Amino acid sequence: MTVLDAMADPALFASAFPPTKSWAAWRSLPAACFGLPMTDEQRACYREHTGRQTPTTRPAREAWLIVGRRGGKSRIAALVAVYLACFRDYRPVLAPGERGTLPIIAADRRIGMRSWA
Repeated sequence: MTVLDAMADPALFASAFPPTKSWAAWRSLPAACFGLPMTDEQRACYREHTGRQTPTTRPAREAWLIVGRRGGKSRIAALVAVYLACFRDYRPVLAPGERGTLPIIAADRRIGMRSWA
């Protein structure tokens, strides 16, 4: 199961990602980050937002996103974290008895913003 399959599965995350235009761009992000095949719509969105013509077929090691308030980033971060925690096998990289940890760090208020007036 890919992250896009999990995102669309009614038994998993589909209710959190309605099939609206506002979520269409977000469906392109996991496809790009995980190096998954893209639909024509996803490729068009990828080109528009990255300036690149051809999506990579390899998973990204890191992704940086600039997203405004209420842009959906927390929901996507939760999707990716739960997908990675539940649908990936980390036994080959963990020592016997070792437990993997997947931290998610986010600010919940303005940090470092000062009024100079």
